[in-house]
Amino acid sequence: MILLIDDNATERALARKILEGGGYAVREAADGAEGLASFREAQPDLVLCDLMMPGKNGFDTVRELRALEPTARIVAISGVLFVVADHDTLRESLGLAGVVEKPFRPVRLLQAVREALGVTEA
Repeated sequence: MILLIDDNATERALARKILEGGGYAVREAADGAEGLASFREAQPDLVLCDLMMPGKNGFDTVRELRALEPTARIVAISGVLFVVADHDTLRESLGLAGVVEKPFRPVRLLQAVREALGVTEA
């Protein structure tokens, strides 16, 4: 199961459609606090977390997820941040399994999920 944390309902709906179309079960959270509660409850295989959210931003959310479960697989998603920070820097600084830019390209989102989960295609 994939936990999708994003404050934008339209983006969540799009990502959910892509992920479910790829055969994944999805649980949604509308902000960082809700995402942390869902993480504790559901123990997902992967977290997709928007970095730019009001309230508890994605950076803080990722850090708290790491404190709860140091080996959690987390992929960052954002439409703004990648203009000023490269993917490798984000991966290293936050311990991410991947990064995906918005707007989502279905192929790229599914590729990032497969890579983060260690799934190889037949």
